[in-house]
Amino acid sequence: MGNLSSYLQKCMYPIMGKPFLEWTIGSLVANRCFNVETDRLVLVVGHLQDQIKAFFGDLWCGTPITYIEQTEAIGTAHAVSIGWQACMQAEGTIIIQADVWAEPEFYEDLINHSFPDVLSVHRHVCSRRHDERVDLSDGRITKAWKGTSPYVECGIWKFSPTLVRWMMKRKDDEYRALASVQAAIEAGLPVGSVERKRWIHLGGTEPTVQANLKQVTRFLMDRATP
Repeated sequence: MGNLSSYLQKCMYPIMGKPFLEWTIGSLVANRCFNVETDRLVLVVGHLQDQIKAFFGDLWCGTPITYIEQTEAIGTAHAVSIGWQACMQAEGTIIIQADVWAEPEFYEDLINHSFPDVLSVHRHVCSRRHDERVDLSDGRITKAWKGTSPYVECGIWKFSPTLVRWMMKRKDDEYRALASVQAAIEAGLPVGSVERKRWIHLGGTEPTVQANLKQVTRFLMDRATP
């Protein structure tokens, strides 16, 4: 997001008086599967983390928040690995990139999917390169990284303890979660998919960074307006 992210943590970009991350978390906890008494939020933080901590504190809408600092930005696989240490490790977890938003109903579909490991995907045809492009067969991911289909992975995952243990097993330019998922698939782990009709990605660059910001802002404003 260019110069904007030099002084503002990207996920704290304000829309209608609240940061984008609050929209994301609010939608997550609004899904019918979320249990405020047993579930909790783990935020892996790094750049400008004090902005996030100051806003959300240790308790948000009755849900405890744990902060894990990623002292070195070496990839999403590393972020998943260190965040997992603060989770109930015998259970699966939902992992969300902080600049992505989805409807509460989407989280319900993801959680209720019959596969313990699931990626979110969106049909996105363009002329630009997307390393997060995936290949699919009957709703199952056959290639999770640098695929060739019209579908891209869009930043929301359901991971079992088994898949989390594959994080950091493969390095591309950095330790990327999707490259690690691909290693797990090659070893025989089945990974399913849930399709999203829209890809609401604050950090998107298409058609431009500025135009994407306007599109995301307008979408959430329209959704919030009766």
